Amino acid sequence: MKKVLEIVKKYKGYLVCIAIIILASLSIFIQNIEKDNSKTNTSNNDIGVYIVGEVNNPGVYYIKKNSRLCDLIDVADGVTNDADLDVLNMAKLLNDGDKVEIPKKKTEEEIQIEHEEKSGKVNINSATKEELMSLTSIGSSTADKIIKYRQEFEFEKIEDIMNVSGIGESKFNNIKDSITVD
Repeated sequence: MKKVLEIVKKYKGYLVCIAIIILASLSIFIQNIEKDNSKTNTSNNDIGVYIVGEVNNPGVYYIKKNSRLCDLIDVADGVTNDADLDVLNMAKLLNDGDKVEIPKKKTEEEIQIEHEEKSGKVNINSATKEELMSLTSIGSSTADKIIKYRQEFEFEKIEDIMNVSGIGESKFNNIKDSITVD
């Protein structure tokens, strides 16, 4: 027994270090087990949903089944000032694995361009030379005249295009259904 005490006294520093290492390793091991359990221990009532775009904290969130978009946005700390919530259904039920993108508000110019694309009409106040030339009977020189004219005057109605040199009633009748001033 005396010999054991001498060995313990002699190697006391080493034994303390070994004990600390063992305790630290055991602590890390237990924390990892708890962490793994918390990840896999999502309730059967939870779903994972990915939210991106104009949201303050994008990422994957685990929320209760039967949650709605408005609940997810709350969990993600709300949306940015640029978010366009008018195009979203805030009452939409979410499903596991959904990806939700919060869109950005469109500028007036983007809305105008979208409107023109939907109508299929060429806006004579903003069209490029190529767009003007896509109109029946409008060639390169006439497109240039339209652009030069609108640098000084805005077309308030489509009939105003007849104020451009070289566009008479005949040409106007060919293009009137294809142009707009909106």
